[in-house]
Amino acid sequence: MRFIALLLLINYYIYATPVNKCISIDKFSDDQKEIVAYAYNYGKKYNLGFTLAAIAWHESCAGEYRMNFADPSAGIYHALIPGVIKRYQMLKDTGFNRNVIGELLIRDDEFASKVAIDELLFWDKVRNGNWKDIIKSYNKGYLWEKSDKYNEIAENYYNNIKLKKEILEKYIPKYLKDFKLKERDPMLSNFNSNNSNIITKKQEKEVIEKIRKIEIAILKNDSEQSIKQAKKDKKAIISIYNKDEGDSIIHEKTITLQPFYTTK
Repeated sequence: MRFIALLLLINYYIYATPVNKCISIDKFSDDQKEIVAYAYNYGKKYNLGFTLAAIAWHESCAGEYRMNFADPSAGIYHALIPGVIKRYQMLKDTGFNRNVIGELLIRDDEFASKVAIDELLFWDKVRNGNWKDIIKSYNKGYLWEKSDKYNEIAENYYNNIKLKKEILEKYIPKYLKDFKLKERDPMLSNFNSNNSNIITKKQEKEVIEKIRKIEIAILKNDSEQSIKQAKKDKKAIISIYNKDEGDSIIHEKTITLQPFYTTK
């Protein structure tokens, strides 16, 4: 009887233990390879292609694990949600806004990439182009300069990113240079406030499921011209839809997200 119980326990651990999908890039799925290729292509115009791809690999296992509730952080680069909120002047750190930003980071790779690039470029300026210090600061900000404990954590992070970057510098040109990327459209709202702030019954079911409509654009207002310019600019904004007292879905507000950095 004990033998049978032990056998069942062994089988449980064999089939229930999560598989580590991050040991080798050669074992990546096509979806993971696509994320690596996407991150590389997004970052290369800033001369950060391999760096961004390495961070995506290290932080989320190339898109496999997009949420860490302990931090909390989210997205393919695991941006720290309170940190993202702090970087954008027009947002307050509330539970609702944390949910909005977390959802946006998870659902929209373009926004997650924008946040990561903004952060890397900021530290590039602060650290005078010193790549090691940039990576350590991306992980621990200014803290690693002030604490041996945080410096050790940041140093380990740097070594992990450095190793992955070196692997990718050989792997991407050989295997992912022409990898076909998925179509990624900004999550621009289909709602046009020129007609009405209250949506039609046909639209209601979708909006009830997604009370917050998230967009990648910059809007001064919801006019047709602003939306057209928004598509062109590709800056990050959030349009929030909510229920009124009559249970109708209405456009509550549009928040423009522009990064705001503080000094030490």
